[in-house]
Amino acid sequence: MCAFCPIRLLFRRSILALCIALYFATALCAENELLYLDLESSLGIAINNNIELKAIHASKQIYDLTVTERLRDYFPTLALSYMNTQEVAIRETDSRRRKLSMEANFNVYDGGKRGLAYDISKLKSILARNDYRIARNRLIAETIQAYLELIQLKGVIDIHKKTLERGMMQLTLIKKEHDLGEATTFNVLEIEAKVMEIELNLKKATDNFEIALNRFKVMLKLDWRQPVEILGDVKSDFILFPIDTSFTVNDFVAIATKNRKEIESGEVEFSINSKTYYMNKLYYFPQFSVGVNYSLSDTSQETDRYMPREKGWGINFQATTALWGSTTAGSMGYSESGNSNSRNRTANGTVNVLDSMDYKRKIVESKIQMDTARDTRVSNRHQIAIEVVSSYMALENSWDMIEIAQKQLELYDTQLEIERLKANMGESKRYDLMKKEIERGEAAIACLESRVRYLTNASILELAMGVDIGFLKLSNYRGTIHNENYRED
Repeated sequence: MCAFCPIRLLFRRSILALCIALYFATALCAENELLYLDLESSLGIAINNNIELKAIHASKQIYDLTVTERLRDYFPTLALSYMNTQEVAIRETDSRRRKLSMEANFNVYDGGKRGLAYDISKLKSILARNDYRIARNRLIAETIQAYLELIQLKGVIDIHKKTLERGMMQLTLIKKEHDLGEATTFNVLEIEAKVMEIELNLKKATDNFEIALNRFKVMLKLDWRQPVEILGDVKSDFILFPIDTSFTVNDFVAIATKNRKEIESGEVEFSINSKTYYMNKLYYFPQFSVGVNYSLSDTSQETDRYMPREKGWGINFQATTALWGSTTAGSMGYSESGNSNSRNRTANGTVNVLDSMDYKRKIVESKIQMDTARDTRVSNRHQIAIEVVSSYMALENSWDMIEIAQKQLELYDTQLEIERLKANMGESKRYDLMKKEIERGEAAIACLESRVRYLTNASILELAMGVDIGFLKLSNYRGTIHNENYRED
């Protein structure tokens, strides 16, 4: 064996281990690559990764399959069978027999149970479809609200940073004045206290942003180690429009009554429970079915043939009903075998005493469920109307708050300019100027919050109306066209 073989083997293993390590390192870097999220990409990820939404969609497919199963009940059953028996008897003749048979059974009348079961399965499929749309719209609204909260907190951080820059500038100026003997130590301490107040507010806003960002990752089902950068600005990315005053709140209630899937689901639930109650109440309706059979058989003397040749057929009628907790069944039949050489007539009847005592309980339970569904159907309409009215009033108030907050910010900007001139001329204290800077920052935050509140209330109203988010066209989102600009910055 070559002396260098162990070294070569170790070298090859080291190269293999290095390749594996580089592969996983590359995959990890690709996985932890910075993810840029704006509103559109956030919605796409939220809908694609939401497990609950996928489960509801899967349940709809299950109910669609149930409809197909209930449709199968209208067709007759068919069974094919083959029998081969051999009997060896000591001091007797051996017996061999083969039989190929086909049986079919068809329910002529079952008291309407098949039709009711088929209708219920279709209604449940409609419920699943409505649940999917309700869950999807709710997820979209929650994602929009969470995204707006994040870009609002980003804006708050920027406002505090700008206020802190002005505060640091005023602190530098007051320290120079103190060195020149034009300001006291108390004046410096006042400015320092205000600067520390701004720093504390900045720290709180940063913490709130990080907490909201982690909640946003959980909502989008992202890995907690995934670095994320939120793109967007409330002022530049969203153009706001007032609500159309040609439509009254009654018009919005009418739209909600037509489009809210909860109302349709309430109607469907009532229909399902009504049909179930009707089915349980008519438990005593009889069921009639017809069965036919056809067979080919042979005797022990004809076992050398490949296919049996003795023909046989039969027909039977069955009736089943339930009365006062007991089940009664009866049947009549006629059959021929051996190529019509043998005929047979049968008749039988059975009574199972008190084997179905739960019929009363089912009637009472289904009656209660039907009454509850009826009350829910009515209360849903009132509740949805109240939601629309409340959301409409909140939306109108939030639009007024935007105008008030904007005017307030403009007034603070004017006052701040005057206060800066007075401070530079020595006619005002820098402490008063710092107070105005902080008040102006608070007004800017209030203006930012009013715009976010309007966008949030718009989505809440659209959700209450049962329409798609963005149906009212109260805002124009400029989308991902700024992503490259953000990345370059």
